[in-house]
Amino acid sequence: MSTRRPVRTGRLLLGAGFVLTAAVVVLVVTVVRAADPDRNPLHRAADAWLKAVATGAATSDTGCPGVTSDPAAALRRLEPGFGHRIVSSTESDGEATVNVDLTPARGSVVAYSLDLRRTGTHWQVCSASAGHVEIDPFD
Repeated sequence: MSTRRPVRTGRLLLGAGFVLTAAVVVLVVTVVRAADPDRNPLHRAADAWLKAVATGAATSDTGCPGVTSDPAAALRRLEPGFGHRIVSSTESDGEATVNVDLTPARGSVVAYSLDLRRTGTHWQVCSASAGHVEIDPFD
């Protein structure tokens, strides 16, 4: 007869399940925080720029090197006070594209994409064009 204690697999599985659940929660919180405009410098820059354009305030960007057009001009055709929502973004080597949905007070949602460049820690809007740019979520 064996005097060893029986293996309690239920407790082992419960412990492993708890650790796995905790890991998933940490991963989800990390992904949500990364997409939060308050935590992402690129999204903060796009958000601040869109708010300035929507209120008719001067934008802090004076234009990107080599770009002669005003990126806000395309958005000023919308009525003042439009709302916005950042849909998606991608960035690489100091350049980025941010897809946004603009919501005029009257009318339907209008899709735009903003192209930005980074100088040091500052993102600058270089152009705005109608429509969204296809962004691969696995990049």
